[in-house]
Amino acid sequence: MLERNQLPLRPAAPSFAAWVAIIAGASVALSLVLACITPFVALAAVSAVILPRRMALRAVLLTWLANQAVGYLVLGYPQTFDSFAWGLAIGIAAFASLAAALGVLRLAAGLAVTMAGAFMAGFVAYEGVLFAATAVLPSGDGAFSAAVVAEVLLINSLAAIGLICLHAGAAASRALVAAQPGPVLS
Repeated sequence: MLERNQLPLRPAAPSFAAWVAIIAGASVALSLVLACITPFVALAAVSAVILPRRMALRAVLLTWLANQAVGYLVLGYPQTFDSFAWGLAIGIAAFASLAAALGVLRLAAGLAVTMAGAFMAGFVAYEGVLFAATAVLPSGDGAFSAAVVAEVLLINSLAAIGLICLHAGAAASRALVAAQPGPVLS
């Protein structure tokens, strides 16, 4: 079983809040740039791997709240029942993605395999919840076409790589991370 203390570098305890702020800030920036394809899977998977469970939950919650605020207050999303319901469905999908990513941490694997597994499990959970939501919420015919799913996968993959690079850069400079020999408390 992969223990959290086996990960080589994790955010230093006082810097957990900084990582949550970075992840939520990334959500705001990505929401502004990408509008309706915020990479919740990338944010959830990276949070699952580098943050303790409670902080990862907070990061995903803040990410979703920030995304909704940007959507309704800045981008002018329609304030209709369908829009609010889809916003809630996206939030549920983001938490399902986090839960799936956290489930992968139980496997005994190296960091790269763990991150890839967390990402893929999170992606399947996220898309599965959104697809299930189409049974009760209106959606376009092409919402789950191969091209749309591929675009969502690409955006999430690039965002995950960016967040991992940010973490690696911080680790190299010891800006927000430190080696932690003992177990990280959730």
